[in-house]
Amino acid sequence: MPLPPLTRPVPLSRARLAVVVVVALFAGGFIATRLPFGTVPLRVAEGHAFLMADGEKGAFQADSGISASFYGNVVWTAAGQTTVGGRPSCLWDKQTKSARPAGARVEAGYRWVRTPDGVSLPIVAWLKCR
Repeated sequence: MPLPPLTRPVPLSRARLAVVVVVALFAGGFIATRLPFGTVPLRVAEGHAFLMADGEKGAFQADSGISASFYGNVVWTAAGQTTVGGRPSCLWDKQTKSARPAGARVEAGYRWVRTPDGVSLPIVAWLKCR
C-alpha cells in the first residue's frame, strides 16, 4: 500500500533551520578540506638521472627499471633546499655551463600519464639530488 502524499507543509522553526544550515556548512567545509584538489599521488623511486647536452631535457632510469623523461627546469631538491625551475645542481655544472656527463644518483617523483590515444608513459615531476 503506497504512502499518502504530504499535503501540508512541514513546520521547521528558525532555530532548527539554523542548526541544519550550520551542520551542513561544517560538514561541507570538512569534506572540502579533505579532498585532494590539485594534488596527484606520485610514485617515488631511486635511480640515475642525466641531462641532455643542451640541458633542456633529461632522462631518469630507476633502479626498478622504469625509464622516464623530464624537462631540465624540473622542481628539484639539493642540500635540503627545494628549487622551482633552473637545472638540478647535481646534473648541471654552472661553471662550464654544461650537463655533467655522468649524471647523478637521484630520487624521483613520477606519475604515469595516459595520452589521448591510450598510450601510458611515466613523467618525472620532481628530483631530489643524493
